[in-house]
Amino acid sequence: MNTLERFWKWVEINNGCWNWTGALSPDGYGQFWNGKRVRAHRYAYETFIGPIPEELECDHLCRNRACVNPAHIELVTSSVNSLRGLAPAMIKQFHLSKTHCPHGHAYDEGNTYIAPNGGRECRTCRRKQRIEWREREKVRERE
Repeated sequence: MNTLERFWKWVEINNGCWNWTGALSPDGYGQFWNGKRVRAHRYAYETFIGPIPEELECDHLCRNRACVNPAHIELVTSSVNSLRGLAPAMIKQFHLSKTHCPHGHAYDEGNTYIAPNGGRECRTCRRKQRIEWREREKVRERE
């Protein structure tokens, strides 16, 4: 059995993803033996698409680490890969865990405005900012 046949032995196609059913690393990526242990998704990309430049990483667009479909992989820099990964979700969760605005007002149903971008704002502080803005505009108009 050649290397490519051994590779396909461990692939199960499901909803567009090529799920790796062989060994997984502790962080969930497929592992494949090709004379040495390699990441299965990297093997697939290099086999079906081409070489991976040293300065780039594979980003799973499907967010499935066990997927080895090269069409689901985009080569990006490390910083782009990090920004697309867990960091945004962790930051969002951090902000959602806050129960009060920076000025101490509760984020409750009556005092929380959901902005068009999905962020939360304190209604009390928004009201105060609008009043202060109107006052500044009145002074500016008199000048």
